[in-house]
Amino acid sequence: MVRINASEQLIIFSRYIGQQVVIVNLLNDDESIGTLMGLRQNALLIEIDEVNRWIPLNDHFRVCDVKLLLKPLKKLTSTIIDTANSLPVQAFITPYYQQLGFDMPVFIAPEHAANCKYVHELGLADYRPAAEIAQDHRHIALAGI
Repeated sequence: MVRINASEQLIIFSRYIGQQVVIVNLLNDDESIGTLMGLRQNALLIEIDEVNRWIPLNDHFRVCDVKLLLKPLKKLTSTIIDTANSLPVQAFITPYYQQLGFDMPVFIAPEHAANCKYVHELGLADYRPAAEIAQDHRHIALAGI
């Protein structure tokens, strides 16, 4: 797998503001589902249960693992494809798919090793729906009781 640093992760996350994310707290292995609301030079702003939280991104110390909850391109429907093809400029198609939560190949910088890789391939996306993650979390919690 291609390793990308925190600033490169921010480039990728910036294209998916408004999408759901799963956050795994690496200190206690707790999972939460939230919505990516924004970012700054070293952190992601994520809304969890109507509370905004800054999740730091650092190359040397990680507190949380954040993954976008995206859909693979094979889930595109003919209606979505027709709508994308009717957009006035072809360059709008990729942002349109990203806005709908589809995993798209990334571009970070010329000659970058992660270019043309999907977000999932870079370890920054999960294809499971939020409901499935919550259900898996409940099963694990019940098994621990």
